[in-house]
Amino acid sequence: MKNAFVIILTLIGFLAFGQENNVDRIDRKVKFIESDSTLNETEFDWVELTGITTDGGRILKVCRNEKQICKIVEEIGLSYGRIRTIIYLNKGIPIKIIETEENFGHENGELNYKKLNEVFRATIHIFDWENDESTIVRTGKRVLSEGSCSTFDYESTIERAKKATME
Repeated sequence: MKNAFVIILTLIGFLAFGQENNVDRIDRKVKFIESDSTLNETEFDWVELTGITTDGGRILKVCRNEKQICKIVEEIGLSYGRIRTIIYLNKGIPIKIIETEENFGHENGELNYKKLNEVFRATIHIFDWENDESTIVRTGKRVLSEGSCSTFDYESTIERAKKATME
């Protein structure tokens, strides 16, 4: 029984170490994307893409090289702040997603539209997109936004970016 317990602990440690190595590998790919000066960024107005208007505007930014989309940024302006989603892709497959909610500060009982405070961040490292295998690290608490239930919830943003750039 003692040997089985040791084997289980070893297996858990191995799996955790394996995921940590995957996180490091993903973060290296993201760092490469961020430093790649050859990427072309195109910004699209959400209203032109979808016909849907938000009170603070909404944009879609797509960064790509000659072959594929490497990064997608969706920003939604709202009356209380902003929601931003950044999706990093490797060979067309999402590898990391960062979602933030920022709210305007308060001053003298009123909203201060000059100051945004990050109140929530979710960082998702995706190990296997097809099987929805990932780790999620959340900091803060959502105030006025709703979270996604699965990494598949981001597919519509990816498809919209592909369609907008005619990939």
